[in-house]
Parts: sequence; C-alpha cells; structure tokens
Amino acid sequence: MKSDRCQNNCCQSGSCSMSDFVETLYPVSQRDERKSLKDEGQARACSLPEIASLVELTLIGSMTKEEAILAADPYSIGAILRESGPFSREHMDLGAPERLLKWSDEVRSLKIFAENVAYPLEQSDCLTGTTGLMLLREDHWLRNGHLKEIFEEWALQYSSNLGMQHPSIVLRERLLYRWKGHIETMLHHLDEGVLGVALVSGADLTLESPLEKAYLLDLRDIQLEALFRAALACYRQGMENRLEILIPYPADTEEWTHAYELIERVAEETLCHQRRAVTYRIGALMRAEVSEEAAADLSRCADLFVLDCSSISHSGHSWSEGMIGSLEAKVESIRKVRPHIPLRLSGMQNAADLSELYRMDVNEVSMLSGGIAAFRLAAAQLELQEEADGANRYCCEG
Repeated sequence: MKSDRCQNNCCQSGSCSMSDFVETLYPVSQRDERKSLKDEGQARACSLPEIASLVELTLIGSMTKEEAILAADPYSIGAILRESGPFSREHMDLGAPERLLKWSDEVRSLKIFAENVAYPLEQSDCLTGTTGLMLLREDHWLRNGHLKEIFEEWALQYSSNLGMQHPSIVLRERLLYRWKGHIETMLHHLDEGVLGVALVSGADLTLESPLEKAYLLDLRDIQLEALFRAALACYRQGMENRLEILIPYPADTEEWTHAYELIERVAEETLCHQRRAVTYRIGALMRAEVSEEAAADLSRCADLFVLDCSSISHSGHSWSEGMIGSLEAKVESIRKVRPHIPLRLSGMQNAADLSELYRMDVNEVSMLSGGIAAFRLAAAQLELQEEADGANRYCCEG
C-alpha cells in the first residue's frame, strides 16, 4: 500500500520514502523565502519518485515552479527522463520529468541546440526544449547512413584509378534527390525550428590532386542544392524553416570567401526568383584551438560563430583553468569585433561548465541529445539563481 503522502503512480512497491524526502527537501513551516533551496543546502531530487513529488507539490500550490526547478538534480534528470518514458507514453500524459523540464524552458534564455541526431530522426521528442538542430558530421553520415550505397557509387568516379573527368549526371541526381528527401524529413521534425548544417569538410582528403578538389567542390554543390530544394519544398507546404549554413574550419578568410561564394551561387541558381522564400545565414565553424586572431578575422565575415569544443569537453570532469582562460580570450576577441554576433559552443558534454559560459557571455550551446535534459535544467537553475542574487543585491543596496 502506498504512503498517504505519496500519490504518485510511479511508486509500485509496498512502501515509499517520499514523506521523509519531502520533509527534508521542503520543510514548509521553516522555509526562508529569501533563500533558494540551493543556498539552504537542501537535498536535490535525483529519482523519479522525488521528481514526481516536486511536481505534485507545485501543482497543489505548496511550492512554486522556480523552487521545484532549483530542487532537482540536473545530472540525474536524463536518466530519470528515460525511466519515466514508458509510463508516460502508456498513459498518454506529460510525465513529471517532462513537466519539470517544460517549466525550466519557460525561465531559460540560453538557446540549446541538438547535435548530430540520428538521421532520420528515431524519436522526434529528442528535440523537445531545443531551438533547433545542428548537423556537423555529414561526412561521417554519408559513409555510414542511409545514403552510403549511392554515395560510394558516386564517389568512385573520383578514384585516382578511374580519373573520370565527366561525372555521371544520373548518379548526381540520385544522390541529390535522396539527400534532399532526408533533409526535408528533418525540417518536418523541426516544426519550423532552426536547422544548422556544416558543409562537408573533406577532412580525410589531402586536396593535393585536382580530382580531390573537384570531388569536394562537387559534393558541396550537391549538398547545398539538396538543402535549398528541401527548404523550398517545405516553404511550399506552409513551413518557414530557418537555415544556418556553416563553413567548417576555414584556414583563412580567402578560403572562407571561396566557400561563401559557392553558397551564394548555388542559392541563386537553385532558388532563382523564390530566393526570398528561404531564410538562411552563413556562419563559421571553428575548432576551440583556433587562434584569437583567426577567430576575430572570421567573425568580421560571418553571420554567426560556432566554436567546436568536442576535443576539450568531457562528461566526467569540468574544464581546467587553462581551457577556460583560452576560451575566454577567444570569445573576447570575437566580441571586440562583433559585440552582438550569435556565438555558440558545440560539442558540450558537462553541464557544470555552463557557469563559465554565462560569465563569458556565450548565449548558445549545442550537444548530443543524451545531454540536452541536463543542460535545460542546469541553465534554468543558473538563471534563476542569478536573478535571485540580483534581487538580493538590490535589496541590500536599497
């Protein structure tokens, strides 16, 4: 039999410890309204029954949404969300973790993007609470995804053994329309959200031979045409998606300019008189190790700047002081040139690094879908705490 204090259907055992947890977490009679739960050293809800009790207390008016958000453990919310998933789908309702995360989205200003989600989407709800989706590894996807067979057949034309100077139009069209179909599917799942796509980088190419240069140029041409055709098809269906086209790791502004001109040319030739129907901006994707000077130079040209932190981020530990100092210097060099440019850090893995990003004035992040829930909740907690600290300072100064 369930405890009288716990009315949560998620508790199926004969006894429940929720009463003790709630009394520890939220002693209503002793609550100091001037302090957050975090400041008071209260326990964090880190299990499904505990999260369910937070939500229940909020719904009956015993605590506010903000208090519930601050009382939850962001590092456990991903596992809790997966645990509650089957129950929520079975009863066709919004489970407690989903509801708590929805509340956190309402108080959070940080933009969060999903990164390299399975192509096509296996679960559409993996984008919940995000501003959009970023596809940064289409080179990898072409070699391992649904287009592998047709892509390999197309790429074989550029083999040094064959050396074909006139690639097959038939193979190009097959690859183009299959690619367009997949991008169109992604845009439908996004429901008018932002889709960021990095141009294929050719990272595995030496680009020393004319064949390799032609291969990369042709592949980018196909990718861009597929992207614009997919966006135009969605527009004709009444959708207005926004595109972000990222130029990956340009060595200098000259290389940036060549890629930029390719994007504009393909857009002009593909969209023609309907060019205004597709909204897009062109950004730079750079590794976190980029020099301050190069970052500043590229920020003068780009509509947005994405720093790829996948090489320095780790789920098990936070950034070192050296990493923080290096990132801070790069962000500062970008902000000096373009104070209001959208600045995004990709490849994030540890929500504990968020406090440093807020201090650097970074307003957007992206990460793999498994870490999104933790970042949604942790960002809301940081912003609520900052708001509370600001209010306390105002009261003290008053």
